Amino acid sequence: MSAAAPTNGAHPTYAVRGLTWRLGPDFTLDVPSLDLPAGRTTALLGRSASGKSTLLSLLGRVEGSYFERAPDLSGEVWLDLGDAERVELLALSERDLLRRRLRGPRLGFVFQREGLFPGLSPVDNIVWPLTASGIKRAEATDRARAMLGRVGLPESRVVATLSGGERKRLGLARALAFDPGVLLLDEPLTGLDPEALGGLLELLAELTADPARTTVIVTHQREDVERLADHVVFMDRGRVAAEGTRDAMAERLARFFLGEVPSASPPTSPPPPPSPPSQDAP
Repeated sequence: MSAAAPTNGAHPTYAVRGLTWRLGPDFTLDVPSLDLPAGRTTALLGRSASGKSTLLSLLGRVEGSYFERAPDLSGEVWLDLGDAERVELLALSERDLLRRRLRGPRLGFVFQREGLFPGLSPVDNIVWPLTASGIKRAEATDRARAMLGRVGLPESRVVATLSGGERKRLGLARALAFDPGVLLLDEPLTGLDPEALGGLLELLAELTADPARTTVIVTHQREDVERLADHVVFMDRGRVAAEGTRDAMAERLARFFLGEVPSASPPTSPPPPPSPPSQDAP
């Protein structure tokens, strides 16, 4: 039986129900129930391969950019945009997703695979999606230039010549050009030089302070959590190990950043037996 939609009342922006996604013999994303509060910034934390980016990709329905196929995916991911429009994202077809995005993206996302057009300039990388959603070119160009100025990028260089950090800044500028109500960020500040990092952290702090915007960020950085997050979700082995407000999670956060990884309930399959000792071992 299908999981129930969130009941009326104070709706979270995202409500995950009965989500299971087996991606191979060694990993299953298993999230029975998770609510992400509206108007807040939620940080998804956990060690590598804990399921943070996998979950984030489903929140944005861009999982096809991460995985060639999406087998064995079940459950529901409800998105409430706060204007009487509530949609179950996993039920949308590719055509429905494209139609909604061209109508004007309500979700902005910056993922590890940026989805940029390498042969175009930074300006055109922002202008093209804006005009595709119905915004006039002159207005789109003004928006693009304004956002590039905010992230400190030149307008005219071809994207293929940009560094990884510059491409990440461009992805952020493109997402923000739509002024989205929901912002999904996959390690947006990782790998940036200190000068760019400080400016972008200030920009994100300003944007995430807007109570009309819900942000979900995957990060490994203590400063990102301290400056941006209101709510924290710890992931481990595809499951939610713990969640709560940043203040309520203060002790666990301290342990996490000291290298003590929080653990979820036991995995669905036992770990492999240890390898026999090397013949060269003492």
